[in-house]
Amino acid sequence: MRKKDKEITDFSKIEKIIRTAAIYRLGMSDDGMPYIVPLNF
Repeated sequence: MRKKDKEITDFSKIEKIIRTAAIYRLGMSDDGMPYIVPLNF
């Protein structure tokens, strides 16, 4: 996590986010190039 103050480590908060959002965006980096993968399930 780049910004520790933005990191969510509480499992109940993570679960709430997953249960309430319809689309998620997962940010990753490959060879220093950032990209975002939209996810839904």
